[in-house]
Amino acid sequence: MQVNRLAFLVVTSALLGCGGGGSDDGGTTGPPPPPGNQQTLGSISTNVTTINIGAGNTQTITVSAFDTQNAVIANPGTPTFTVAQAAIAEVDGQGVVLALSQGVTAVNVSLTMGAVTKTATVSVSVSGTLPSDASVIASSGDYVFTPKNVAILRGGSVTWTFGALEHTVTFTNTSGAPASISTGGYSTAVSRTFGSAGNFAYTCTIHAGMSGQVVVR
Repeated sequence: MQVNRLAFLVVTSALLGCGGGGSDDGGTTGPPPPPGNQQTLGSISTNVTTINIGAGNTQTITVSAFDTQNAVIANPGTPTFTVAQAAIAEVDGQGVVLALSQGVTAVNVSLTMGAVTKTATVSVSVSGTLPSDASVIASSGDYVFTPKNVAILRGGSVTWTFGALEHTVTFTNTSGAPASISTGGYSTAVSRTFGSAGNFAYTCTIHAGMSGQVVVR
């Protein structure tokens, strides 16, 4: 009996030592996880290839990136946007195209990942002329001016409509800009007339990151 008991203890110890590949939490030990995203940029595409738009209106270009196996890249970085003829249209860093005057131009899109750069082009055709007046909504829920960019003819005016939340309209480029709106009040509308041509950026000094622009031609 003493011999049988010793044999049982030896076998049990061997099994515990091997562990069957187990871990302290009862899981199994496998290979280490693969390294992070190592996709190589293969191409980019835009949501539109042609934009037909009236002067004073906006349209947004969005960009999708694909690797060399044509799989979507989830976080490819920030693309850059440039316009061939700024007198016809402008484009901001978020791909928002603002139509200014009748004609045809192109927005060039570029995206770089590592040492690889890919490009795309969107044709922009603008019709009509800029309006004399424009309206902007100062949101009370998501802290944005809508639309963010507006364009009008020189001598025209922009009206800001304020909801239940107070905002300001403070022009950062004061040369040629009208007086800022120090308080939007509540559920009111305030207008400003623009007598000079230019690009007049503005912010809400109450809410960080809330901004807009008035383009006057």
